[in-house]
Amino acid sequence: MTNTTGRSFSRNSDWAPVLYAGYDSKGYRQGVMHNYCQDGMYFESDAPLPPHLDLYIKVRRQQPIDFEPEPCKNFRAKVKWCRQVAGGEVPLYGIGVQFTAKSHLAYGTNIPNSNRPCDFCEQRGAGRLFHQTETGLLLCPDCFHHMEALPNSIETALERFLLGNVV
Repeated sequence: MTNTTGRSFSRNSDWAPVLYAGYDSKGYRQGVMHNYCQDGMYFESDAPLPPHLDLYIKVRRQQPIDFEPEPCKNFRAKVKWCRQVAGGEVPLYGIGVQFTAKSHLAYGTNIPNSNRPCDFCEQRGAGRLFHQTETGLLLCPDCFHHMEALPNSIETALERFLLGNVV
């Protein structure tokens, strides 16, 4: 179902479990997406988030969000607003985010001060936060952002090459 308001893009009502984490988080928290559009989504969680926080978001369902030719399941986003949802026994927060990147690359965990080099550029990152994907690739922030921007077909081929063509 699509809602039209004074927004730049029409909003699609949908329900899906999501996992989200801040850039410097060690783990993901759970939430529930209630609607999305081409440039953002609304989800609810039991934890408040400050405006302008950068997030990784994973949509946890078989069918990805379908607002573009290659549907995505993973996003980077910036928190635009956060409000406590009225009613209910447990505090719940409604969170509006704007996408900053859409990806097919599976987000994993952040690792501070890794002694391994980046699997893409092979540079070591003393004092830097590295990102390990769910497939095991260890990427410095620059290479991780570069991989996010690639089309799905190139990203998949590059990831297979870096992993050694394993399935």
